[in-house]
Amino acid sequence: MDTTTFSVSFLTRKCKADKKRADIYARITIDGEEKELSTKEQISISSWDSAKSRVKGNSIEVKSINEHLDNIKMDIKEKYRKLLDDGKLVTAETVRDAYLGNQAELKGHKLKELLAYYTKIWKLKLKDGGFKNYKTTIKYLELFLNYQFASADVFLSQVDGQFATDFEHYIRTQPIKLHDPCKGNGVGKHIQRFKRIMTWAADDLKWVKENKCSKYSCKLKKSKRKKLDMIDVIKLEEKKFINPLVIYIKELFLNSCYTGLAFAEAMALSEHDFEWNLDGVVWCKMYRTKSDELCSIPMLPSASKILKKYREEAIQYGRSTIFPKIANQQVNRCLKIIQEACEIRIPMTFHVARHTFAKTVALKNGIPLETVQMMLGHTKITTTQIYADVDEEKIINDMAGLEEKLNKKREIGRLLLKN
Repeated sequence: MDTTTFSVSFLTRKCKADKKRADIYARITIDGEEKELSTKEQISISSWDSAKSRVKGNSIEVKSINEHLDNIKMDIKEKYRKLLDDGKLVTAETVRDAYLGNQAELKGHKLKELLAYYTKIWKLKLKDGGFKNYKTTIKYLELFLNYQFASADVFLSQVDGQFATDFEHYIRTQPIKLHDPCKGNGVGKHIQRFKRIMTWAADDLKWVKENKCSKYSCKLKKSKRKKLDMIDVIKLEEKKFINPLVIYIKELFLNSCYTGLAFAEAMALSEHDFEWNLDGVVWCKMYRTKSDELCSIPMLPSASKILKKYREEAIQYGRSTIFPKIANQQVNRCLKIIQEACEIRIPMTFHVARHTFAKTVALKNGIPLETVQMMLGHTKITTTQIYADVDEEKIINDMAGLEEKLNKKREIGRLLLKN
């Protein structure tokens, strides 16, 4: 907003308790609009110079009051300029509120203090997999503070919608890894985690009155989870390989297609994670590394066949885990070779096996969503619902026989019309 006039002046008002003394007020005038605020200074009426808006005299007390008035005037002007520079609404009231708000809010806890405390508390509460992404978000926030602010920090009361906007822009333009910029849903997830940290500070710690970023929106694009269809699984099962490493990774991947185990759980799987019921059903029961949530999976024969092979190997070689240890990166590199060899269109990573279990193996074969949630070890059913997307195959199955049903209803309708 463009302003034509702006001034700061001082005036006095008689005290009600003592008519010989007066309180000093600052008056902000912008385009004819006036707003006043108290300076918290009181003087004798006779010592005020109304023409100069100053206290008369040369005593130390007088000099101190006049210096305080000069500082107030300077601070108000600074707030006025800041509102102009930020393109915000500039009125006598917004300038006064900015000055008063600054005096009241710029104290207390700072953002870097919050990030350090969040790390201290939640690093122990969450598993490494659960805290990993928060660690990256916190790293982005620390880099942003160093980049954006001269002091490399801000008070929590200063973290608002504009801060969130600038932070989002920073993530998009200043990636931690130059070869791997953060885009799309990755940016949205960082903003989501940042907002949760601020909500924790406001609601649980009471370090700030409110989370001013709570309504800031960085929408996530809904994406379909990549999974193999049954034809791809059959291709994978029937493809023969010679290299022992490739054979191992193929079987490790297929085991997850039939159990839904994530890579960390597959690597940690041991004899202690199995239970045998009286009816002969073998259960795999273990706590997820990421969420510490229990997942209970009845073993399908397709998975049991693979597990039997590696359980026997583990006993033979004295290994504590069912599967030999291997790095996730090495597995994913090998899966690209397997993908090309099997002519599978879907880019294969180990996590695709978990998606395949949820959608292709379980949901498409009538397993209820709540049951899949328990087997996957999801804390919320909304996470499992991501896998329950509608695809073309489901549409075709749902539409099958619809024309026949319509024809029957047409025949009944014609008979009713004749009668």
